Amino acid sequence: MSEAKTATKRFRCPKGTRKNKKTGNCESVLDNTCSICLARITSGNIKTKCKHNFHKGCLIGWCKSQSRLEKPQCPICRGDIKDTCKKIMPYASEEVFRYTTLAGADQKRVTYSLEKIDEFIHNPKFNINVKNQWGKTLLHELSWNNYNNDYFKPVVEYLLKKDNIIVSVELISILIANKNIEMLALYKKHKKIPKSLKGLI
Repeated sequence: MSEAKTATKRFRCPKGTRKNKKTGNCESVLDNTCSICLARITSGNIKTKCKHNFHKGCLIGWCKSQSRLEKPQCPICRGDIKDTCKKIMPYASEEVFRYTTLAGADQKRVTYSLEKIDEFIHNPKFNINVKNQWGKTLLHELSWNNYNNDYFKPVVEYLLKKDNIIVSVELISILIANKNIEMLALYKKHKKIPKSLKGLI
């Protein structure tokens, strides 16, 4: 065996590094390790502004866990990773339901919730007929409770202007039963009352 081959065979990377099979170079183990799952990153690498590497799937999970914070933080240095989270998160219309319950909320929370709902419904990716875990549409959640009329009327009106909005017989029946005259007037104005119920209003 030649001297050059023997030297190559015996060469080992320093502690804390490993040999890259493609390039033959020694690389830091930390540079190629996801700090969330601690596995080696071979694909789906995401680098944050603060220069930390993660698996995309791991970072999406972390971003979801941080979603209540105004500024999601890097799991390593606590740096602001809001832009990275926004870029990698899959769009989920059902997240809007996190902001539709205003019972007992103070004015700051109400304002924040209304801003978030507005942000959702104006996003081109938003599904206006999205349903929550109980199978109720956004229109249903915003309309059925008389106490929320003042907050949600502008949003309901915006949704009712959409051609592809679905208005169920069940929802109109609930509005009639609750004597929610204000909301019924909006549905009537936009001609969204099902024919079978027109005689009851």
